[in-house]
Amino acid sequence: MTTKSAAPVTAPMYFGWYIVATCFFVSFLSMPGRQGFGLFVTEMEPTFGWDRSDISWVGSVGFLINGAMQPIMGALFDKYGPRRVFGIGLSIMGLAIMSLAFMQDLQHSLNLGVISIPLDLLWFIVVFSIVINTCLSAASITNMLALVVRWFRRKRSKATGLAAAGTSIGGLLMIPFAAYLMGIIDNTSLNIAGVELVGWRTVWFLLGAMVVFLSAPLAVFFLRPSPTELGLNPDGDPNPEDAPAGSAPQQRQSGLYEVNSWRQCFKTPPMWQLSGAYVVCGITTGLLSIHFIPYAEDILPDTVNFLWMTFDDKKVFAALMFGVMTGLNAAGVIITGFMGDRMRRKNVLALVYATRGVAFMCLVFLPLFGYGMLGLVAFALLSGMSWVASVPLTSTLTADVYGFRALGTISGWVFFSHQIGSFFSIQFAGYAYEWFGNSYFWPFLIAGLTLIPAAIMAYSIKEYHYSSRYNSRPAEAGPQLATAGAGGRY
Repeated sequence: MTTKSAAPVTAPMYFGWYIVATCFFVSFLSMPGRQGFGLFVTEMEPTFGWDRSDISWVGSVGFLINGAMQPIMGALFDKYGPRRVFGIGLSIMGLAIMSLAFMQDLQHSLNLGVISIPLDLLWFIVVFSIVINTCLSAASITNMLALVVRWFRRKRSKATGLAAAGTSIGGLLMIPFAAYLMGIIDNTSLNIAGVELVGWRTVWFLLGAMVVFLSAPLAVFFLRPSPTELGLNPDGDPNPEDAPAGSAPQQRQSGLYEVNSWRQCFKTPPMWQLSGAYVVCGITTGLLSIHFIPYAEDILPDTVNFLWMTFDDKKVFAALMFGVMTGLNAAGVIITGFMGDRMRRKNVLALVYATRGVAFMCLVFLPLFGYGMLGLVAFALLSGMSWVASVPLTSTLTADVYGFRALGTISGWVFFSHQIGSFFSIQFAGYAYEWFGNSYFWPFLIAGLTLIPAAIMAYSIKEYHYSSRYNSRPAEAGPQLATAGAGGRY
């Protein structure tokens, strides 16, 4: 007599991958409301009578506020968890983006003695720079990745890369679509509560509505603070009682520099190396977010012929290049994510900064030899592979070195350094554009040159000495700040 063997039971998908998917789609839907700022520059300037330096203040102050609020929002994330922080932040952010559709051309200014600020520009600064960017720091990619690294250990770089790819795919699909939508609704309108919204106003409204009605509910429904809340282990690994007989019980490993308080990290070299490189990352990415599309519009002819396509509106082609650049970030973060799980992460990070430096050199020098279109395309391809790739690598290195106890706050301080770089580069580019005869050559060249020290700082991190991947101890030993010397393998 024979017996039928029981059918194998298929284990459900590890919940950590739902966390990754949620972060991906939240980023995908939320990204255009901030990164698409460049689309609105040349549309809003004639409407309100602003110049390039005026609107640069809006972008740069927004980046600075976003960075300054990140440690605070990181602390709230550590204390209250992702569902509350993300849900509230995304809801307010979306409503604020929608409100930009109703901005009016105000004829009066606020006189502060030294400077006089037009009231409509002040309105834009308050809503976009302060409200939207404060809420964005609550639902930032930094907090998202601080969440993802808690759910993974062996596959940490891959998981953070996939989560960060949402910003890239959002840029690839949503920003060109927003530019196309902006063009086709110039002669039509959307009626909201008796107010006629035309052109760029409609696009602001729709981008905000996506955040309120799609991003915020996704975050509230799916996000959970850690696998222990659901009785799971990182990576979905089995519990000790479920492990095969004879296998060693798993212990959470922690690095030599794991800390209880975020203040302790400032006594260690990796914090300054990561932050220093991230300042340069902010210099380059902030510049691109605000000034790349206007720069592309400056160098492109009114009618663009590219491959087999003809673009009658150069703004659409500029947005397409921006979309390609951000879309390629998806490939960049996924590739570097896989590389980061197999190689020294600091080496991969240095390679990312070096690649971005080559991209900037193509952008500023190829047009001098009559290859403006080639420079633009080469920049989009190379910069696209390296733009967001630095984010998951930096977040993963931070978690490897300092642990999870204050990760949201520590990551917030690192990100603050990024936004300081963005603030100064956006401001400098806005004024330099006017100083140098409406040319972006010098700000883009200087930004590209700063990537040389960034690559050196990243490469100089002694990951083998600091990271829990290579120097670890059981978590039961308790956190202690390492006092070992700076020597050791890289």
